[in-house]
Amino acid sequence: MEKWIKIILIIVIVLVIFNVASLFFGNSNIKSIRQDLEKAKITADSALNELRYSQTKLDSITSDILIFKSYISNIQKTVELSDAEKRLKEERDAGKVSELKANIRKLREDIETDSLPDIEVTTLKKN
Repeated sequence: MEKWIKIILIIVIVLVIFNVASLFFGNSNIKSIRQDLEKAKITADSALNELRYSQTKLDSITSDILIFKSYISNIQKTVELSDAEKRLKEERDAGKVSELKANIRKLREDIETDSLPDIEVTTLKKN
């Protein structure tokens, strides 16, 4: 029985030594993993800040685009209104021109070259 106790004690001692060794070497690996996780967290936080900054810029650009779109829309409406006013004025002017031409034709018809009064011509004699 003493043999079995010695074997069990040796196995327990080996297990304890193995456990201590794994704890010692495992802690250095855990520290390394922890440092890597801290670096990853810092990188992720930095990336998140960059994304927030980019989102803010995109929101600003979107707002500027909407303002520009309304500005362009106002310009288009102003141009359409000016064009409609120009066409209306041209139509009125064309009507006036045709009316003036008709009046000129009528006046020309009313004037006859032979309807002028006779002019008395007197000749003066030189002495």
